[in-house]
Amino acid sequence: MKRLLTSAALCLVLGLGLAAPAATGAQAKNSKPAAKMSPHAEAVKKCNDDYKAAVKRANDDHAAAVKDAKTKTGKVRSDAMKAASKAKTDALTAARTTKASCLKAAPK
Repeated sequence: MKRLLTSAALCLVLGLGLAAPAATGAQAKNSKPAAKMSPHAEAVKKCNDDYKAAVKRANDDHAAAVKDAKTKTGKVRSDAMKAASKAKTDALTAARTTKASCLKAAPK
């Protein structure tokens, strides 16, 4: 039984060892180089990436502010939660307007 399991494991390892380079070589032959993007597409991609980064930053800041507010009690906590929500809303609004102006300025 031990000999059977050992030989099966050895065959499996050797088979995968030979199949892996063949599969990656076939993949490398069929892969095409990335096409060059137009200036408009590059500008739109940059605008979208900047927007995503701003949204992530706003969400992270909001989460940190809420975590800090949860350590407080009473009116102080309530005010801190409201301030965190307002800051997030303001940051998201600013990100949207920045994205819109960026997209308008993108070359056609």
